[in-house]
Amino acid sequence: MTIPYPEGGLSPGGASRFSNNFDFLRFAAAVAIVITHAYALRLGYVGVGLSDPVELLGQGALAALLVTSGYLITASWESTASVSRFAWKRFLRVVPALIPLISLTLFVIGPLMTTLPAGDYFSALLSPAGLATIPFFENGSVIGLFQSNPWTYVNGSLWTIPVEVFMYGVVAALGIGGLLYRGGAIPALIAVNLLLWIYWFDDPRLAKVRFTLYFLVGAYLYLHRERIAYRPVVAGALLLVLGASTLTPYPTVAGVLCIPYLVIYAAHLPVPFLNTFGRHGDFSYGIYIYHYPIQQTIIQVTENAISLAALCGLSLLATFALAFLSWHLIEKRAMAAKNLTLGGLRQRLPLPGLLTYLAAARK
Repeated sequence: MTIPYPEGGLSPGGASRFSNNFDFLRFAAAVAIVITHAYALRLGYVGVGLSDPVELLGQGALAALLVTSGYLITASWESTASVSRFAWKRFLRVVPALIPLISLTLFVIGPLMTTLPAGDYFSALLSPAGLATIPFFENGSVIGLFQSNPWTYVNGSLWTIPVEVFMYGVVAALGIGGLLYRGGAIPALIAVNLLLWIYWFDDPRLAKVRFTLYFLVGAYLYLHRERIAYRPVVAGALLLVLGASTLTPYPTVAGVLCIPYLVIYAAHLPVPFLNTFGRHGDFSYGIYIYHYPIQQTIIQVTENAISLAALCGLSLLATFALAFLSWHLIEKRAMAAKNLTLGGLRQRLPLPGLLTYLAAARK
């Protein structure tokens, strides 16, 4: 999941990044999603009910990530001077880390795990049906991946990437139109999303529209941060409501009502260890994007005979190693370029020099 900090490493309000718990919350949510997917992939999603406690854990973790994203992306827009710079920073946070993930999946895991001969694998990969699965890989049957596993998705986590990018665009559009700071704009979008969710409530795939509600509510909480009081008694009451809702058919409804407040409340608790949790790096995005194909590979290699605990442990170890490398070799370096001017980019990239050389060669 992609949840960048406001510009300059500051938290909303201008305080140090390490004066809040957003790093810890994102890391914990990413780990919870790893556990949920390990559980679901061993059984196959058809064997996991929407009210299953582990499934609810994963949905709550994804909700927390989207609340955080809505809160901090809105802060990022507020502190960014232009649309182009906002888009550039979002690009740097999302895209560079995806490139090695896709390469690893298609050119390392794919040839090793496919049921197709090597030549047929690459032919299928480059076919219209194969190209249509890139980069979100919902079903691996086109390229022969994970066909013996209980579920054939290659990287089911990535469905949230286009959703988040779309929501970045919503924030930018509201900002450009001067509507972001008008009191009715975000509530109006929340109301529309609620109506869509109600209409699609019984369709598990289309009902995913509710996750955009978390982003929008997170944005609303940021815009009204000076007016909203975060009190322990309110957080405690909402936590009780959320817990009790698991005994009813409507825990997702309670989630939308309770999770946003609880996330932002927890993000600002004065806990020194949690405040400094991310000093060595922000590994949550790497964990989120890498874990799914790693788990699918482990399940195929072990013929799904591995225990849930072992699958969680092995996939977390392998995924954390990849997330560590992703942060230090790619993500951190990409984010270091977020404030570069066009002149600075030209100095770093070889493309302008190549164009100059080609132009001279044509004369």
